[in-house]
Amino acid sequence: MRNRNGIFWGLFLLLSAAILVVSQLHLITYTFSFWTVVATIFLAAVLIKSLVYFSISGTVFSLAFLGILYAKPLGITAIVPWTILGAALLITIGLSMILNPFLRKHRPWMNYSKGYTRGHHGPFFNFDYSSEPDMKTIDEPDVDVYVKMGNSVRYVKSDDFKTANINVNMGEAKVYFDHVTVKDTAIINVNVSLGGAELYIPSNWNVIKGVNNSMGNITEAGVRNVGEDSPDVTISGLVSLGNLKISYI
Repeated sequence: MRNRNGIFWGLFLLLSAAILVVSQLHLITYTFSFWTVVATIFLAAVLIKSLVYFSISGTVFSLAFLGILYAKPLGITAIVPWTILGAALLITIGLSMILNPFLRKHRPWMNYSKGYTRGHHGPFFNFDYSSEPDMKTIDEPDVDVYVKMGNSVRYVKSDDFKTANINVNMGEAKVYFDHVTVKDTAIINVNVSLGGAELYIPSNWNVIKGVNNSMGNITEAGVRNVGEDSPDVTISGLVSLGNLKISYI
């Protein structure tokens, strides 16, 4: 996580330096408003972060919004906004289908197969549009959940919970951790793209949030009841054009 943040800020500063030099040399004749520059910096930050985290939806839609923002100098006013946004959605779906096998090499926990398997990363549960929510007892410390173009509910049970990897792509997932015991520390990795995920977390967990937000929405609900003996649980990952809700129960 720290290494990726360094890459993000490094690329962002390099791009900012390039924009500054070009603007001072007057190489661009088109006049930009203050808010256009602010929006450009924001979208450039989203674009860089999406590239660093291999987020297809964040990359495509940030480029689409930049295209809408600069439609006049680019000469594409005839296709903004709905045509370019529709094309961005189709491109996102198409690239996700084509590039996901390659992206799994960079994010190994995204590998999955139908049904229940047990491998190097522990028990893995896959849900697609044809799957029905079910409940299983998990005694392993590591759990992976993958949801694509569907809806699912996962009830996690573990006596020594360590890690959960939750990947939601164009779907909805609810994951309950109320029957989980954390003996020391644990981490929940989330990757939500064009979908939504809701995590039901025990209120006595000391939750440390480290989720990167790329044009998404992250909310919290419920009351926290953290004490001296509360375990530390880190929630990290990326929300790209999606929603993540953390509910304390």
